[in-house]
Amino acid sequence: MDDTYIIAQKTLAQQGCRWTVPRREVISVFMRYPLPLTVAEVYRRLHDRQINLVSVYRAIHLFCRLGILTAVDQVDEGRRYELSDGYLAHHHHLICEACGAIQDFEGCFLAEFERQVSRATHVRITRHELRFFGLCQACSS
Repeated sequence: MDDTYIIAQKTLAQQGCRWTVPRREVISVFMRYPLPLTVAEVYRRLHDRQINLVSVYRAIHLFCRLGILTAVDQVDEGRRYELSDGYLAHHHHLICEACGAIQDFEGCFLAEFERQVSRATHVRITRHELRFFGLCQACSS
């Protein structure tokens, strides 16, 4: 069993939440597909078709509230989600403005910038998000 699965299970238990079949299946989808997904995309990728769409919405909402998932961006089909930095390596996104394709960009060069902003504003920065927008290779050719 993957560490992500176990950590998510423990996080739910610590918050007094049950580890239900829909919740297990939703986490499994995010583990199998590392790019951000909408609720509809998660639902389409479920192995267990007995799980209804409302259960998927509820599981994703709960996982966001507990910090297991994070909202990434908004597309025509809805908001896209992915495992949070506690479950994936910290990364940023490149988003195609034409087709909506999303690509992860690993590596972060913002640590020094964060320190400067923190010193200048006297705010303790706990996290950041960075998204780049443009045209993917397929759309720009």
